[in-house]
Amino acid sequence: MARDERESGERALLNLGHTFGHALEAACGFSDRLLHGEAVAAGMALAFAFSARQRLIPAADAERAIRHLAAVGLPTAPKDISGTLPGVDRLMDLIAQDKKSEARNAYIHSGARDRRRLRPRTASSRTKCARSSARSWRRN
Repeated sequence: MARDERESGERALLNLGHTFGHALEAACGFSDRLLHGEAVAAGMALAFAFSARQRLIPAADAERAIRHLAAVGLPTAPKDISGTLPGVDRLMDLIAQDKKSEARNAYIHSGARDRRRLRPRTASSRTKCARSSARSWRRN
């Protein structure tokens, strides 16, 4: 933390999946239905899909990362979360409320082998693509 107090470098990588994950946690009522680590894993799956949709990483890389998460038993799709989840509009509202979704902290993965390539995205570009990714993810 001392080397990166503002989460703009090394610590930014730890945020991967948190914005989506926190929205899923809130949607589940912060209950045992979806634990924080599980929510972050599902959020990582969404973040990788989102990054692929933005053409920041190859789709094959996103699919590979998602398969790894699933292989260790972590949730990667709505079917992996018990109960029902709200629609895309409600999830987007929850994403907007998350502290890590601020422009300086909203990172998406843009290069699996080079963490320096984590990039902040503007709210408008994030929202358009996140809505599309969330719709696609809910169909799984």
